[in-house]
Amino acid sequence: MTTTDKPPRILVADDDMGVIAAYRYVLQECEADRHLGRQAGSGLEQELFGDGDDAPDEDTSWRVHFVDQGDDAVAAVRKAVAERDPFTAVFLDISMPPGIDGYEAAEEIRKIDPLVHIVFVSAYSGYDEEDLLDVAGPPHRVSILPKPVWPLDLKAKAIAICRDARRWRASRDAVRRSLAALRDAR
Repeated sequence: MTTTDKPPRILVADDDMGVIAAYRYVLQECEADRHLGRQAGSGLEQELFGDGDDAPDEDTSWRVHFVDQGDDAVAAVRKAVAERDPFTAVFLDISMPPGIDGYEAAEEIRKIDPLVHIVFVSAYSGYDEEDLLDVAGPPHRVSILPKPVWPLDLKAKAIAICRDARRWRASRDAVRRSLAALRDAR
């Protein structure tokens, strides 16, 4: 399986283990429910609707990695880029003592990976929106979610970011195939 065939990767960085547990519940329960639902309902579903398409729901198919400090987030992004399996999105808490905060982490992450979508998630940051956009921009690759975040809003944000990434990868791959065909035709 190539990197473009793999589900998108999401990195979550928050120093509060309760918040990490909530992210885990919201982002990983999608995958678990999808597999359990297909398994538990497969006999009834087949009886009622016949043989359906068992392809996974691409909207909620992703791989999630969790860290509890800004330095760890930067290291995870660096490693992912080096392994040529970068994160599609990074959900960053802004206040993560005792190390670097989400603002500083975003600045480093953007230097490492200019394509990753950075989502700032915080109740209070001490930074205004312009500061966050300046350090983590461009604006189309930055989002801000205020805490508390509703589970559906979190899931919707992850779905939207991953869907956009899938479309971008598909377009990029189509251009690469076209360029290869043109080279081969010469």
